Amino acid sequence: MKKTIITMVAIAFSLSAFSQITKFSIDQLNWLAGQRLGPHDGGFLEQVWLPPRSGTITALVRSSKESRTRFVEIIHVRETNGSLELNLQIFNNSLEPEGIGSAHSRIHKFELTDIGDRYALFQGVSNGAHRRLSYQLSNENIFIIRIETNVGEKVVVRLKSTLKES
Repeated sequence: MKKTIITMVAIAFSLSAFSQITKFSIDQLNWLAGQRLGPHDGGFLEQVWLPPRSGTITALVRSSKESRTRFVEIIHVRETNGSLELNLQIFNNSLEPEGIGSAHSRIHKFELTDIGDRYALFQGVSNGAHRRLSYQLSNENIFIIRIETNVGEKVVVRLKSTLKES
């Protein structure tokens, strides 16, 4: 009987410790904050990430080519159920939502699947979302975005900070 109680207490403690370990905070993504620019698809991709605040971190993205803005995207990551959820929505140059159709969600939803030191991987869970989306900040201060589209195409984008060091 004593062994059973000790075992049950040990299991309960382990589960409690595990749940503490697996809780993620938006502050773990503070390294995302910054302003970056890089080549993408024959033009440029710009991202501005605001610092974490009130359980969220948010980015504004612009894709342009020559004198034309191709799309604008809003990314919003929030704490939910002990994990992190990323939602993004793409807008055309007139700020009309893109990708609206019977087979695609207007807002693309992703769930955190892996996180490390200056690295986060999200898996698409809504219809039409990319299969995977990851962000990494290299030791050389290169911001790397890896995308596996919903049709399996793999895209890598490398951005550099546009802010001057003080």
